Amino acid sequence: MNLRIFLTEPLQGKTSLSKVFWLYGVLGSVLVSALGLGVDPGNGVLWRAYIVFSLLFSVYVTMATYQCAGNCQSKFLARLVRVSAVISLVALPVLAYLEFTGALDIALSNMIGEQ
Repeated sequence: MNLRIFLTEPLQGKTSLSKVFWLYGVLGSVLVSALGLGVDPGNGVLWRAYIVFSLLFSVYVTMATYQCAGNCQSKFLARLVRVSAVISLVALPVLAYLEFTGALDIALSNMIGEQ
């Protein structure tokens, strides 16, 4: 299997939901997070590039999950996965905006300061 097929089949709904969840979602997220450990948050350009890459990866996994939900035997689970994917696609840009503007950092520091 080449890289192009590996990346396009989930978007076409040709992959099992469990494979998309565990391989692309869980393992992929661990790898992207590990990559982020090597990025210096003080380097604004590199940090923002990492955030954009993470956002694009999350959108990819969410869209692949939505597409492959139809491969699930349970209609209830397929519907739940698709509704969750839509909610995630709405929330991702909002969270990215909050991160880029620094509002997320301010909100988190206020929450920590209140304790």
